[in-house]
Amino acid sequence: MEFILNRSQYKYNFIVFVLAFSVSYAFKKYFLISGFVSSALCFGGAAIYIMYGFGAVAKQPVSFRFLYSLVPIVLLFIYAGVIGLFGSFDFASIVFHLNMGVEGGAPENSTKYTLRFALSCLGVILAFWFLINKDRRFLVLDRALFIPLLLINPLVWSVGSFFIGSHYDDRLLKAYFAPDHLQLATAIKQNMIIIYAESTERTFADIAAGDKVFAELKELSASGLEVKGLAQAKNTGWSMAGFVASQCGVPLQPHGLLSGNLFDKQQTFFAGIVCLSDLLKKNDYQVEFLNGSDHGFAGMRAFLKSHKFDQAFGLHNIEAASDYRNDWGHYDDTVFKQAQNRVRLLKKSGKPYVMSVATIAAHFPNGHSTRSCERAFPNNKLPQILFSVKCTGYEISKFIKTLRHEGLLDNTVVVIVSDHLMMKNDYEEQLNQKQRLNYFVVIGDSIRPQLLERQAAMFDVFPTLLDLLGFSLPDGRAGLGVSLLSVNKTLFEQYGADKINDRISRDRLLARKIWVEPSVL
Repeated sequence: MEFILNRSQYKYNFIVFVLAFSVSYAFKKYFLISGFVSSALCFGGAAIYIMYGFGAVAKQPVSFRFLYSLVPIVLLFIYAGVIGLFGSFDFASIVFHLNMGVEGGAPENSTKYTLRFALSCLGVILAFWFLINKDRRFLVLDRALFIPLLLINPLVWSVGSFFIGSHYDDRLLKAYFAPDHLQLATAIKQNMIIIYAESTERTFADIAAGDKVFAELKELSASGLEVKGLAQAKNTGWSMAGFVASQCGVPLQPHGLLSGNLFDKQQTFFAGIVCLSDLLKKNDYQVEFLNGSDHGFAGMRAFLKSHKFDQAFGLHNIEAASDYRNDWGHYDDTVFKQAQNRVRLLKKSGKPYVMSVATIAAHFPNGHSTRSCERAFPNNKLPQILFSVKCTGYEISKFIKTLRHEGLLDNTVVVIVSDHLMMKNDYEEQLNQKQRLNYFVVIGDSIRPQLLERQAAMFDVFPTLLDLLGFSLPDGRAGLGVSLLSVNKTLFEQYGADKINDRISRDRLLARKIWVEPSVL
């Protein structure tokens, strides 16, 4: 074996080792294999190369060639990158955000991750590309790997399953009950405050530090009606999706890409169906929404406008100190202070109202705990993300106690629901060992404390809210949901979560209805 190398051979071998190192790093970092296996890949590959190819340089260099395997390799890296950043891959959510735009969103500490990811991906691609254009052996390898790599690529399967839906499967559309003509069946109109607790899933109560993390939310659960069993259905697993599912009774079916319509150019959102706020406005309610973020993100502004919200408060019209903001906008204590002021004004007006308030504290990966939380728990030893979950409960509890102390919760129902399960975080392994469920609690003077166990999804929250407000629901139905206060079975209880999620994935007809057909209201 010849170990005396010329300059060209040094360059050749250096590129090979860059390739080996990049591949091993990528597998360890993004495909979650152990350090031992990663090292074995690197050094095992190097050993084989030394035995059979060390010192070799192409005697018959090939002309510049396109790298066929570049396509599945890049797709594989994209898939791994999304998994590493978010903890799950939901092509529907990606399509939705690409169409609606991400203006007003935050990268959430992803810059360093993205840079490392891009460099490791680039290392593999450039090294392999160089070798292919210098050595015929790698050219043969490239052509041989193209089809197998494409066929086993998980991103290809995810995209394929998204697009290969049935235009004739009408089961989901038939299950949809249009709430257009529902009537309010009570003379006394109740107020309602709906609090969307960002990523604050019920499962946090069951992990090792659960008693401390979920103490405030457990206290709230004990004082009202808690629903256990609210699972995460397909296309309800991000903030906007969870919000509209609970307000409209349907998963957030992306439709613009399939029909060629770009959501960011549309002036309406879910124009084909009637949602909670539409029914409330028909019954002379004041409807408001508050959060700390930019309403341009994910189509929130279009939704609020399309469905007749009277007032919306967010990043640009809530006053706060300029040095007290997080990556997304205002902190939760700032938002709840604004919400308290709005409740006081609405109470004085005497008009019935429904107010939705969305938090941000527990947003993955590390959360955004408030200053008031840090003052309340100066000796906190919890990791940041767990403290942010606790902070969510603390801020919600403080908000409710303040309103109750001021007598502002008379004839008012308070609903607390997590918008979706938490995405990628340091406690994902512990959470995945449990049955992962959303948090859902109803508090009010007329609400008897109890634990209600149901198999349900976020679209079942919609008819439950209507039921609480006194609307008359045939068979407890509205949208795809069934009121959890009724004795009627939900779709999950009738068919199981897997079958319903499969129907959601394959659906095209309901998606066409909610995005295209004009509603009657």
